[in-house]
This record gives sequence, structure tokens and C-alpha cells, in this order.
Amino acid sequence: MLLSVAGAQPLRDPALPYGSWGEAARETEAAIGARPLTRPQDGQYRVGDAVIIDDGGKRYRAHVTAIDGGRYRIHYDGFGPDWTRLFDAAALLGYQPGYQPAARPAATRAFQVGDELEAQQNGRWSPARIVAVKGGQYRVHYDGQPSSRDEWVPAARLRSLPGGPVQTPRLAAGKYACTTQTMNSGGTIEFQPKGAVVLAANGTYQYLGFKTPSPGTYRADAASRALSFRGGHLDGGEATPIVQRPGRFYLTAPSIGERWTCTVTK
Repeated sequence: MLLSVAGAQPLRDPALPYGSWGEAARETEAAIGARPLTRPQDGQYRVGDAVIIDDGGKRYRAHVTAIDGGRYRIHYDGFGPDWTRLFDAAALLGYQPGYQPAARPAATRAFQVGDELEAQQNGRWSPARIVAVKGGQYRVHYDGQPSSRDEWVPAARLRSLPGGPVQTPRLAAGKYACTTQTMNSGGTIEFQPKGAVVLAANGTYQYLGFKTPSPGTYRADAASRALSFRGGHLDGGEATPIVQRPGRFYLTAPSIGERWTCTVTK
């Protein structure tokens, strides 16, 4: 979690978009200044850690999304889901000011349904969630990919996130704001609001993007934690929780024809 830091410019919620790379770098510099950053005691960052990275001499806020052969894949805070990049450990300068890494349990048990880890897909390690277990095989759902890409893999193609098996909380009832992003001719990132999805605890939803709300129902899969929608604007769509990013999901549906990123607002 992130905490406020006395005497420093507060950092915005990482889900709130930046208008440009310059704005992101300026806010990071204002919040950090010459303050030394805290590093992990064991020298190993974990998936989900909020960090500061050095990218070409500029400092940016980011979150670790995967670990691949000793390198860290990070997602730049305030930018869309496609803005990720692999960095050597030296580029990670430390934790974001006020961030307190969560304690993680040791890996003392076999993988089970719901565990979030990394699975080897086409020779690359990708964030994934176990949705079924049968004998010595594990069915995995890859983060940000449709359920049609789920596959059975042996234990040899699985590895724990640092610290052992972890599980992101299930999506809760609430209002989720959705966006996509594009880059204009000037190289500035533009976020396009796509309305909001309100999930009710009784299994109904409303899409707020038209003059009148579009209602329907949803069902949560106990294993994958994905939501499937019926009726309304999102009919036939799927919301997939993002691995290690509580309160966020990817949304696809026949009616929208693209992937949205949605973040809980209340």
C-alpha cells in the first residue's frame, strides 16, 4: 500500500492517468527530490511492488508485474496496460515513497486453484492464475488474455511469484471507471473514458455510458474469478481481474470490440 509522506508532494493514485511522460516525470521528481529510497532487504522485488525506475535518466513511478530471468517487467503508473517494459534490477531505484511491501507467505504447499504465479507460455514467463487442477496438470488463465487461451500445463511450466503462492482478492461490488488509451501525433498519451460499470452484490450490473443506464446480470467464475455478462451493453463480455492489481480488471465484449481497463472508484 501507499502512504502519504510528510513534507513531500503527495503521489496521485497510480490508476489515475497522466497526460504526458513529462507530467509523470515532473510529479515523480517533486515527490522524491533528493530523498533516499528504501530497497528490499533481501534485494528482491516482488510482483505488485510500487517502485521508482530510472528510464534514460528520468525517474518514473511503476509497479512490478512479472519477473523474468532476473529482470523485472514493470508497468508505468498512470498509463495504459500496454505500457510495460523489462528492466535490469539496477534500473529499479527503490520503493515509491510511503509504500509498504506486504508480507508474503512462504511457499510451503503445492499450487492450488486461485493461486497467482507465472506460467511459461510460448517460451516466456507470463502472469497467470490457476483455474483448475487435475492430477499433475494445472489449467491456467493468462493475465489480460481471453479465457479461450486457457491451457493445461505441467508443474514444470509454473513458478511461484517471489515469496510463494499469492491470491489477489476477488472483484467486489462497486463502480469501476473504464478507459482506453491512444498516442496522438505529438507523442502525448491520451486516455479515452469509456464510461463505467457498476457491479451490484446481487449479481446485476449497469453500464453507465449512455443517456440511460444499460442493465444486465453477471456471473463470477469461482476458479478464474472472471465475470461473464448477460444482457445489456456488455452481453457476452468478460471481466478478468488483473493479477496482483486489486480492484482492476480487463474488460472485453462483442459490443465494444476492444479491451478496456477498469478501475474501482468507490
